[in-house]
Amino acid sequence: MNKLLPIQKWQIVQWSTLIIATVFALILLAEGMNEESFRLLIRFTARSSCILFLLAFIASAWQKLKPSQVSKWLLQNRRYLGLSMAISHGLHAVAIAGVAVLTSENMVRDNFGANLGYVFILLMTITSFKRPAAILGRRSWKILHTVGMYYLWLSFTVAFAEKLGESWLFYTPWVVMLISALILRLILLIKKTEKPIVT
Repeated sequence: MNKLLPIQKWQIVQWSTLIIATVFALILLAEGMNEESFRLLIRFTARSSCILFLLAFIASAWQKLKPSQVSKWLLQNRRYLGLSMAISHGLHAVAIAGVAVLTSENMVRDNFGANLGYVFILLMTITSFKRPAAILGRRSWKILHTVGMYYLWLSFTVAFAEKLGESWLFYTPWVVMLISALILRLILLIKKTEKPIVT
């Protein structure tokens, strides 16, 4: 067990779910079940999902490029960070549904890109378990999870970049974190493709 980060595996899912669900409930209790509270919840769960996604997204690259106790912990628990992100984004969907019920706005119907993201999240969650992964096969599993991860990265990046006009001071750090995570993965990819020069 990692002495610096003792929480492991399903404990990560349990704690992240407890924290996010508690904040979700407290916002509803404090603000009431209205359009503004659900929009606040949409923003909160988008950020909690993005943080969990980024931790899973950079785990392998960080461990291979600059190994440490933290990067080792991330890599060992990448699956559980991904499952935690799926739960967080499930609550994100609940908040979106809340807005749809209270208003005439239908963000699900009007956003094909976000819907496709949910399809990837669902498929990646299902195939995070041994039996479905075995049925899918190793090659297909890798393709699904690689394409899904990069699609989710793009979705988060576009979503936050679109908000820069509203508040560049608040949203710029999110865009910077997402771009930095991609650069980290690209550096690893470049290193993998580099061939040693024979002299």
